[in-house]
Amino acid sequence: MNSVHETVSQILDDVKLEGMSKILAYTKQFDGVDLEPEQIIVNVDTLPIPTLEAKDSQKNREAIDFACEQIRRFHQTTLPQTVISVDPATGLHLEERLIPLERVGVYVPNGQYPLISSLLMTAIPAQIAGVNDLVVAIAPKIPMQLDPLWIYALKAAHVKTVLRIGGAQAIAAMAYGFDGFDPVELIAGPGNRFVAEAKSEVFRRGAVGLDVSAGPSEVLVMAGDLDHREVEVAALDLLAQAEHAADTHAYFVSWSPRSVSSVQSRVQEWIKGYDGPLGRIEWMTVPNPEKALTLANQIAPEHMGLLGSEAQALASGVKSAGALFVGRMAGQALGDYVAGPSHVLPTGKTARFLSGLATRTFMRRMSVIMADERLPEEYLQAGQVLAAMEGLNFHEQSLKTRLQQKSSQGDSMP
Repeated sequence: MNSVHETVSQILDDVKLEGMSKILAYTKQFDGVDLEPEQIIVNVDTLPIPTLEAKDSQKNREAIDFACEQIRRFHQTTLPQTVISVDPATGLHLEERLIPLERVGVYVPNGQYPLISSLLMTAIPAQIAGVNDLVVAIAPKIPMQLDPLWIYALKAAHVKTVLRIGGAQAIAAMAYGFDGFDPVELIAGPGNRFVAEAKSEVFRRGAVGLDVSAGPSEVLVMAGDLDHREVEVAALDLLAQAEHAADTHAYFVSWSPRSVSSVQSRVQEWIKGYDGPLGRIEWMTVPNPEKALTLANQIAPEHMGLLGSEAQALASGVKSAGALFVGRMAGQALGDYVAGPSHVLPTGKTARFLSGLATRTFMRRMSVIMADERLPEEYLQAGQVLAAMEGLNFHEQSLKTRLQQKSSQGDSMP
């Protein structure tokens, strides 16, 4: 049986070489949907605003609108300064510019769970960053015009273009393009192991940029002595992450054996009769809060929750987590939907050196160096010496020539 890597590589190669025909074939094979070529690219503006007849329709709309508002507010407020200028010397002007990417692809899972929240958490920061050409890939289940919640969410997020493709074939389509569809510069958004592998592979091949390294979801809840309310939310925070899939990982770390026992018991009560997927929960008892922090920073979880009376005091000691949730009301489910920061976060210990998705994800940094005749000679002289130390003759001559030109310019001045 082919490994995930082999399967994904084959899909990527096929779509790159044969385009639409392989996209349609893989969509039928993996999603069980027989699409025509003209059904792959959907212009959201042409779809009518859905009328939701169900009793919860108004509540659903209001929740989507509320989430959009909170996500936009956070990312607008944290949008970095796009030009920073430094003038270290007369005649030398330096800049750091953040330039929005032109064309970005967003992958939104639509398998067992239709993750509308991932659409909002990815598309909205990209738009606020200044991305003008945004494409969203969503696996087809039913015709788009018959999927009112997705239509409403797409319109609320101001998305214009949708690819009705899922899985590794969607990543291939966005990375390589096909007839009538240009490739993107960066692909963002979470997905299953085939999607994650496809994203990593097209990045390794130099086809596109990526947002974060997103594998199976993770949470670590850390606490000392807990009251009954905190025991309840600790159990639910662990289960909320574990329910994503069977390969998710949840940790409960405590220096209180009583809390470990209490949360374990509450978890067992909650899962009685539950028959959905559930990841592994690991119970870890440590001697003190300091050991707990050391362990947590080593694990570097995607989500980290702090509960109990020590939560605020311990928060500054957390250095490696995709997102930190402090206090009983701040469970990761709040962050998943409406708090504001994106829930697309690094996993698999990569939070030690990677950050979660933000507006900066959709920008590239460019340095600008401007110099004129007033540039102090020390810059040219020191650079010339360093070039000579390294044995790079033309580097040295380049600086030497500029120094000579500067001197002759000075001699020729009246």
